[in-house]
Order: sequence, then structure tokens, then C-alpha cells
Amino acid sequence: MPSKNNTVFAAVPFMIFGIILIAAFFLKYFQPTLPQVLQNWAEHLSIALIVAVVIGLTYEYTSHLFREEILKNLLHESQEQVYQALRAYSVLTPDEVFRLLKEIVSQINQTPTLFYPARPESNEYTFTESMEFFDTLVKLRPKEIVKILSTWIEPKSHKNLKYLASDFIGKYQISEIAEELRRQAEPILQLGKLTEEDRGWVLNYIWAYSRCEKPMYKFLGDVMRTTSDHEIEKWILFLPVQMPSLEYANMINDYLERDAPIADDNLLLVIQSVASLHRARAFDGVTLLKKFPNRFGPQHQEDVDRIWRNYALVPEELKGIFLQT
Repeated sequence: MPSKNNTVFAAVPFMIFGIILIAAFFLKYFQPTLPQVLQNWAEHLSIALIVAVVIGLTYEYTSHLFREEILKNLLHESQEQVYQALRAYSVLTPDEVFRLLKEIVSQINQTPTLFYPARPESNEYTFTESMEFFDTLVKLRPKEIVKILSTWIEPKSHKNLKYLASDFIGKYQISEIAEELRRQAEPILQLGKLTEEDRGWVLNYIWAYSRCEKPMYKFLGDVMRTTSDHEIEKWILFLPVQMPSLEYANMINDYLERDAPIADDNLLLVIQSVASLHRARAFDGVTLLKKFPNRFGPQHQEDVDRIWRNYALVPEELKGIFLQT
């Protein structure tokens, strides 16, 4: 719908021509009453004004037709570009996109993930920097995505496919197939003998399933509280770095409240995760660290300063909090 401002601006030239035309008729009408010396001047001026109005209106009308033709051409070109873009998009159906992904991830040794940063000292890599395309695809074609990912999480699938599929299921909370993840992963986890080969996809299955729970992360939190496996603790503690949320803060709090000892490298991961959550304003990380003086000692003060500076965080409240004896 045209705006009122555009309508007003379009009428301005005609208003000006109207005023000029009225002025010309005014001079023509009062010409006989003017002194003789001004009558010829008034006649010539009124004729000139009328001619100017005629020429101006003709020019404006011609310009209007010309501008309209240009706009029509531009609109046609724009429509053509949109049409071509839609044709290109229609080629990239979920089947085509995920078939290509499947071919790629099944032939590489590294583990692909949707999240950044990838886990250090691991075989993970972040395979895409932008998720906008997948955001749109999952939103517009959810049933097709569910069907495709259901084949990726089959027991005989390649471990990279399992891992990436569970990334999609967890990130987009695709609850329709989340229960299948738990059904496959929980028995393996309960055996307590996770191999290096299986650890990644099994834990990622647990994480993805738990993101679809209500309340979120209940099962994952239970695993974190009860496990005595250093590598499982380490894997879960890196999650807040990749996806900060308040639920992780509660999980870390419960983890630090356990009676079991915590390895120093995992305490460093706690500090990093708390910094990530604090920067994301998920909760007050300073308060959490101060809550556990029994977990942190003077040897951790330098680590806290260094890690939090890496997150562009140097809260005054952190200075010296672990230096007490």
C-alpha cells in the first residue's frame, strides 16, 4: 500500500504548476485595469507562464511514464532474481544436503560438530561457521529432517554420522527421535566400559536426549553426579563452553558439591565453563567460585586470572579469592 508521504511528494509538482497557472490567469484577468505601460508586460508574462505550465505538465507526464517503465523493468528483474534463487533453493532439498554431508563425514577421520569451539586435544572439528541455512531447513522441512536423521542414528551407522545426527537432534531439540538416542546409549554407558571409539557418540546421544527432556538436562545431570569416570566428567564439563545456559550452572554446582575428589585438569575446565557462563550472563560465576574454597586453592588463582582474561572478563571480585590460607 503506497505511503501517504509518497502521495504528497508526487502531488507537489502539480500544486506548483497550479499556482503558476492561477497567477497567469490572474494577470490576464487584471491586465485591462493596469496602466498602459504594464499591460504589454502583463500580457507577455501571463502567456509565458501558461506556456511554462503546459511544457512543465507535458514534461512531468512524460517523466512519469519513463520512471514507471524503469520501475517495471526493475521489478521484473527483481522477480526474476527471486525466482532463480527459489529454483536454486528447491534443488537443495534436505535429502540432497544431508546426502552430501553423509558422504563427507563418513570418509574423514575427524569427528564433525555443529558447535564452536571444538573440544581441544580431541578429534573434533567445527565443520560450519554459519548455521542460518540449517536453521531455515529444519524450520521449513522438519518431517524430512526427522526421517533423514532417523537413518543416521541407526546402530550400524558410522560413528561420525551418529555424532553429527545427535548434534542436530540436540541443538534443534528434535524430540520425535530423542528417545531412540537414550535407548541405544544408556546400556553402553551403564556397562562402565566406554571405549575411545564409542565415547564421543554415546555421550553426545545422552546430551542430545537430555536437551529434549523436561526439565532439560535431568538425565545428563544424573550422569554427572554419579559418574566416577574422569573422561566423562571432562566431556560434560566442556558443554557450557560450547552452549552456555543456566542449566549447566546448576549441574556444575552439583558437581562441585560431590564428596568425590576432582582431578585438577577438570577443575580448570570448571573455571573455564564458569567463565563462559558468566560472560553469557547465565549466572554469577564469581559467586559460584567463591562458594567452593575447599575445591580451589592458591595454585588456582593464576589459572582463574588467565582463563577469565581470555574471556575478556577481569572482575575485581576474583582478585585474590583463592590466596587465603
